Amino acid sequence: MERTKRTQSFLEGALVLSAATAVVKVLGALFKIPLVNLLGGVGMGCFMSAYDLFTPVYSLTVTGLSVAVSRSVAHAAARGRMDQANQLLFLSRRMFFLLGAVGAGVMLALAPAFVQAVQNPGALPAVWAIIPAILFSCFSAAYRGYYQGLSDMVPTALSQVCEAVVRLTAGILLAWGAVALFYRRYHAGLIAMTEEEAALAAARAGAAGAVLGVTLSTAAGAVCILLLHRKRKEKGTKRGVLPKGMGRALLWAAIPISLSALVLNLSVVIDLATVMNCLKAALQTGELWPRYVGRVPPEVTAEVLPEYLYGCYSGLACSIFNLVPSLTAAMGVSAIPAVTKAVRRGRESLEQTISAILRLTLLLAMPAGLGLFALAGPVLQFLYPARGPEAAIIAPALRLLGPAAILAAAATPVNSILQALGRERLPLCFLLLGAAVKLGANCLLVSRPQMNILGVPWGTLLCYGLILSLGLISLLRCTGIRLRWGQVILKPFFCAICSAAAGWSVYGLFPAMGALRLPGAMAGAAAVYGILVLLTGALEKSDLEMLPFGEKMRKTLAMERYIR
Repeated sequence: MERTKRTQSFLEGALVLSAATAVVKVLGALFKIPLVNLLGGVGMGCFMSAYDLFTPVYSLTVTGLSVAVSRSVAHAAARGRMDQANQLLFLSRRMFFLLGAVGAGVMLALAPAFVQAVQNPGALPAVWAIIPAILFSCFSAAYRGYYQGLSDMVPTALSQVCEAVVRLTAGILLAWGAVALFYRRYHAGLIAMTEEEAALAAARAGAAGAVLGVTLSTAAGAVCILLLHRKRKEKGTKRGVLPKGMGRALLWAAIPISLSALVLNLSVVIDLATVMNCLKAALQTGELWPRYVGRVPPEVTAEVLPEYLYGCYSGLACSIFNLVPSLTAAMGVSAIPAVTKAVRRGRESLEQTISAILRLTLLLAMPAGLGLFALAGPVLQFLYPARGPEAAIIAPALRLLGPAAILAAAATPVNSILQALGRERLPLCFLLLGAAVKLGANCLLVSRPQMNILGVPWGTLLCYGLILSLGLISLLRCTGIRLRWGQVILKPFFCAICSAAAGWSVYGLFPAMGALRLPGAMAGAAAVYGILVLLTGALEKSDLEMLPFGEKMRKTLAMERYIR
């Protein structure tokens, strides 16, 4: 297998994935924003019901084995056994195909029962449409795990961007086409229903079209990474002989990681299983519907209010909330080979690597999370101008999700570090405890008419707070390292809170800016944050040295005395 002349460092790999993630998230926003404006709360409820079922199945069938393959390939490459690394790719492809077939079969069999259990039968066509995505995702995961183990994040990054491009184009076109086709049949008199019923049915048809676009995007990602692999593969590449029982060992290593990933996404499943059911319980008290009379579109009746509120939360608030952890997910992926190598070099190297991972994660997550807390309402109004009622209803929930996003973003690399250290079962236990807290909070708070949908972000905040606290305590005990809390947490927090305050102030003081009001506030916040990061020394010299061309940046900043 062709290798780069020098192995990517942790931060270089993270930079590649972070750049790809940024592109993917921009394209994802370009997909979600018009989709929300097209489908509304009810349509997004159907879309997210299907997607939220896909996510845990993906975690169970893909994530664990991909991490196990990545770690095994990293060990083989560190010993110079590229023949064994190539054989691991061959073995993982067969294992992933089997897991993908099982996952797709389970979804196919349980789809009707699932939509009935979550009180959203209108989501069944969307659930059917997403089932093939499991097979395509499993195929891509074998190659992604292989290249991540080699610390080569480029194939993963390019395939993710390819997926995002196809998801944007195919998803929007199919959603718009499904809605247009439905209304054409309705206006032709081929469908007999009231105008309000037609609006709901069209939104559900559009959701199924959008989900089909997601499935096509996973197929495009699989084709992309296969072509990249064939281009990089040397002629006559040899496959070595793996130790006996390697397949079984990979599965045993993958099981706790898969369960951890499943439990991490179990919060999504818990929301899907409890929110609409608890909202219906609150509706039966007679106190919930009066709170929303006059605040929801005319086609939303008391009967579909739970579906509408769930769509507002999952389609609008969660879509923005998930941007923050996704920005730092690359840190978790790159942490596995980086920590594996640091363990071999000794405790000092391990301490520096873990500190860099946590510090850089918080430098990214804190300004984003606190910015959401400060500007939740304006962000929703800016992104979804055609859905004013949905934005107004869900703004308080997004405000609570801002701090929760910081905790979720930090928990991901902490769990990845524990997995890289061979402590896969610890994150699983912590995630189970967090899921139990989430379940209890949802059942207790969402069913109360006074809280209703606002109970969901409170449960998320408590869930990730517990997971991160337990993960950090265990990490310090397992490694015996000492973190400089001022450098890792306090400096990023100070810079971020000043940045959020600046953004909030600019937005409030300059209403005459009109459409440029939010972009202006964000630019002001970013400028304050960048200046404070340099003045406080929150960014260290070693961080810059790990970046491509980082030596020139370090010398320039050191000359101006911004870093030491």
